Amino acid sequence: MSSQQPSASVSVILCTYNGAAYLQQQLDSIAAQSMLPLELIACDDGSSDATVDILESFQRLAPFPVEIVRNPANLGSTANFDQAIRRASGEFLALSDQDDVWLPEKLATLVPVLENDPGLGGVFSDAKLLDDRATSAAQTRTETLWSIHGFNSRKQRQFASRGGAIRLLLQSDVLTGATLLVRSSLRPLWQPIPRSWVHDGWLAWMLAVHTRLKPVPEPLMLYRLHREQQLGIGSSRTLKERTRAIQETERARYNRVAGQFKDLLEHVQATANDRALENQLLGKIKLLRQRAELPRHTISRVLSILGSTGDYRRFARGWRSMRKDLFLA
Repeated sequence: MSSQQPSASVSVILCTYNGAAYLQQQLDSIAAQSMLPLELIACDDGSSDATVDILESFQRLAPFPVEIVRNPANLGSTANFDQAIRRASGEFLALSDQDDVWLPEKLATLVPVLENDPGLGGVFSDAKLLDDRATSAAQTRTETLWSIHGFNSRKQRQFASRGGAIRLLLQSDVLTGATLLVRSSLRPLWQPIPRSWVHDGWLAWMLAVHTRLKPVPEPLMLYRLHREQQLGIGSSRTLKERTRAIQETERARYNRVAGQFKDLLEHVQATANDRALENQLLGKIKLLRQRAELPRHTISRVLSILGSTGDYRRFARGWRSMRKDLFLA
């Protein structure tokens, strides 16, 4: 473990649930940071494996305070992160998944970016991809998280402005919470996190709407991929299996995401006084509802999709999303 003195600035927020397989590796990487955090807040959501034992062993050896909270009932990831964030005392908050690995300079690289720009609300980095059986950085894939999401240098520059970040977030998720460092003073902007949202998606939008976000292109962590991921980038299923899953689940997902953006719209209407953004969100919701209700008949579905080409470009991933919706039976 690192011999450096803890920094007075960073609270690491870690939420766990049956994470014994990879948790120790992540905890060791946090303890090996060249800039140690002020504290680690670990909230366990009712694990039935050795997760809590691992946390308690780490607590006894860690070079910084570790608070462990055991939820009496399962809260789900969003509510669990919400409560963990409330307990933090650091100036900055670093969100952590239970199964990744941080590279040693992660905090030392991200903290000065926020310290040197008081108007910046958050900063996030790229990440190398780590397969579920890999144990070291030498075993990472050649592509990175950003390359998988198509978050190229042009989009990175675009994301640096408020309007550019909003346009990109309307098209797709480009920010992973485990790469994020934010100012704790901004908590009133995003709490409580609506239960319709995953915590990092909501934080990304709150920071984009109310302040600024900055991407740092250096990969600063190893992002773990799992074979059991159903539709994620770690999925090992065949094209036929993935197509069937899209047919069965995407319509429901579009309706669910439309509900998320309805919650976001209500927040913007109450706090931001931004009619242009409200109209953009209404357009996003409209397209999501339309995608959920696309005709079952192939020709009718193709015509409906082609008639909404502009909306697919503004509020989805353009031709990629159009191509996917062609398979909605």
